Amino acid sequence: MSWRVIYIAEAEEMKLYLDNLKVIKDQQEILIPLSDIHTIVVDNVRTVVTGRLMNKLTEYHILLIFCDEMHNPNLFCLGLYSHYRVYGVLRKQLTWEDQLREEMWSKILRIKINNQNSVLKYLKRDAEVIARMRSLAEGVIPNDATNREGVAASIYFKELFGTDFTRKRNALDTYNAALNYGYIVLRSCVARTVVSYGLHPAYGIGHRNQFNAFNLVDDCMEVFRPVIDLWVAMTVKDEEYLTVEMKQNLIARLNAKIRIGGQNQTVLNAIDLYIQSFIKAMNDQEIEKLLYPEDGIAI
Repeated sequence: MSWRVIYIAEAEEMKLYLDNLKVIKDQQEILIPLSDIHTIVVDNVRTVVTGRLMNKLTEYHILLIFCDEMHNPNLFCLGLYSHYRVYGVLRKQLTWEDQLREEMWSKILRIKINNQNSVLKYLKRDAEVIARMRSLAEGVIPNDATNREGVAASIYFKELFGTDFTRKRNALDTYNAALNYGYIVLRSCVARTVVSYGLHPAYGIGHRNQFNAFNLVDDCMEVFRPVIDLWVAMTVKDEEYLTVEMKQNLIARLNAKIRIGGQNQTVLNAIDLYIQSFIKAMNDQEIEKLLYPEDGIAI
């Protein structure tokens, strides 16, 4: 299974050479076997990527992420035909009943809140907050009609980053910037896995925004968000700006080890196991078959 996540900060050109990625910089060349690569992050708008390489990356199911001029992930490339039975998988996906989708979504939210709570426990935060989070997870009902997820998120982030902190997608403070960067990379990797197994990423179970092409991806990634939260809480200081080294370390979270199915797996492998089990659980109409990270601790 591919495992390497390649971060390209400075390169003049990326091209294909005998099933290898060739990176050219200052007349120097680096070769990396495509079979080893899971994801490539290009954080340089001047880097040229050849069409031959992009087609070969699709063949190897390699995720390619481009960053914008502000060095934020802005575009990721996935192949159109990543699964050999895409039509059959899609037909099955469209038969998932509403009740089943609601039950699975409730389960995912409970896992997410519990994994957020595991981060608070790991950091030895306030015991009353931890108890409150546990109660919120237990109180999730179908479709989260009482908004337990939203209440938990508010309590959780203020406990992590201070009472003045507000979680915002487009905020410029360092905490939010680091969270956003990590979430985008994580979302891209989940999207790569969802598509590679033939699922349609727009057909979600909890997220159902008609303008969102990745509703299912946003559903599935929820349980892994605490992996990013923990690193940011342990590493980032509010007065700092988001450095290249921080971004590289956020990307490196993908190869950190997390507990799933009674074993320690990299986050990348855990995502793969999780999506496989998600498909089986939904198709068999048995949500207890879902294999998920046992906590949010990825070291």
